[in-house]
Parts: sequence; structure tokens; C-alpha cells
Amino acid sequence: MQSNNSVGNIISNMQLAPLVDISLVLVIIFMVTAPILDTPGSLQVDLPKAATIEANSEDNLTITLTPAGQISLNEKMLSVRELERALREKVEKYPNRLVLIRADKQVTHQKVLELLGVAKKSGAKKIAIATVQRPRQ
Repeated sequence: MQSNNSVGNIISNMQLAPLVDISLVLVIIFMVTAPILDTPGSLQVDLPKAATIEANSEDNLTITLTPAGQISLNEKMLSVRELERALREKVEKYPNRLVLIRADKQVTHQKVLELLGVAKKSGAKKIAIATVQRPRQ
């Protein structure tokens, strides 16, 4: 008596249902976690609205300024002097990276201009100000 699964027989069909189930679960996990990972920073700032889109790149050198006057460079809290030194080091190391200034809309124009000056003095060639895209009408 010979069984169906003897040594010489090859199993020619493959069950795809478990593979599809696992793939769909992974897609759902990535869809849920992607927006969480996309928000830069623990400092909460209320960005002004504009008709342009903010550059989304993990390669940006991001300066964040809160209404309370707290400044950070890529999530590291710094004073203005420390910011200038740290930004100069980063710009020398990565000269083509975008310096992105994220300032709360309650921050005075003067403070934003000071940060622009610091970025320029540190040698940054590409500087942008982050905004929230205004809905089109």
C-alpha cells in the first residue's frame, strides 16, 4: 500500500492564504504607524498656513522655535550660541542639506529673521520655512 506523500512525490501546490493574511496585517501596521513617525519633534509648534508644501525629508537640518522661545536643532534643545556652532558643524559635514525652520505662528517675525541669519552665517545654502499647506479653493 502506497501513501500519497511518499518520498518520490513532490508537493506541487502551495497555500497562499496564510501569506496573504500576514501581508495584509503588515500593510495595516505600516499604515497606522507611518503618520506617527512622520511628525517631526516633540516640541509642539502651530505652523502658519501657506500655499506651498513643506519639504518632507529626514535629511533636513530642522530648527524648531516654540512660542516660549525654546530652540532645537533636530530635536536637541540648544541656546542661540550653541545652535550657531552645532549648525555650522552640520552644514560643513552635509553642505547640500536643507535647513528647515519650523517656527510657531505666534513667534515674532524678528525671531524668525534671527534664525535665518544664524542659518546663513553658518554657511547653509538651502534654507526654507515650514508651513502648513492651506486648502485650495
